[in-house]
Amino acid sequence: MIMRNLDNMRKDIESVIVKAGDILLSYFGNDLSCKDKIGKGFVTEADLKSEKFLIENLLKILPEASFWAEESGINDNGSQYCWVIDPLDGTTNFAHKIPYFCISVALTYNGEPVLGFIYNPLMKEMFSASKGKGAFLNDKLIAISGISKLEKTFLAVCIPYEKSSEYYKRFVDSIIEIMKGSFAFRHCGAAALDLAHVAAGRFDAIFFEDMFWWDFAAGTLLIQEAGGVATDFLNNSILPNSRTFIGANEIIHTKLLDIFKKFNVGK
Repeated sequence: MIMRNLDNMRKDIESVIVKAGDILLSYFGNDLSCKDKIGKGFVTEADLKSEKFLIENLLKILPEASFWAEESGINDNGSQYCWVIDPLDGTTNFAHKIPYFCISVALTYNGEPVLGFIYNPLMKEMFSASKGKGAFLNDKLIAISGISKLEKTFLAVCIPYEKSSEYYKRFVDSIIEIMKGSFAFRHCGAAALDLAHVAAGRFDAIFFEDMFWWDFAAGTLLIQEAGGVATDFLNNSILPNSRTFIGANEIIHTKLLDIFKKFNVGK
């Protein structure tokens, strides 16, 4: 299959994502029924309506693509292209009427993100990236933070739902170690939006574990195109089956890797 001219699709993709954001806003602030997902939070009608709209309309833009969406799972038709969709990242925030959530959409080619979009519908902020062509916020070029001292670093972290394992204890111990040596932490509850803020230099770094491809496919590309480094806790490249994540500039990334190695996290 010949590589498509992706730049011609960007505005159409953004238009679809903005309309999905309008769907979310029509539900936000209302009392919602929630269905539990064992060990992984819950899903609302807003998630499902947004995802259905995104799948139907993104496939109109690139009909041959497969898709991998949080609620619908994988529909693999053998294409080299795949839409990776999180229709509502921050569902817990959303259901509790906390205004911190987003939509995350990536287009991958042979498993590698080539387009990434993270949209905050409340703020009308569209973060986007195209492989090899930089990262943007509402069409303005963005760059990752250049801070070099861990003690001045403002970090985002995501805590997993599963809290019973020995691994979780080691992860928490590593968080405490980083917390002692850094400026400030935030656990905001929407990993994809945190990733976008790292790409824009608002957070200096992010790390998390027990997330999924739809959480970080778009954000990985954003951070890389903004000049940052994104790997797992063992310094491996981020792949669809990765479960840990560090995103930062090269200096802070190395410092965080050293701490995770000390606590044997990521194995």
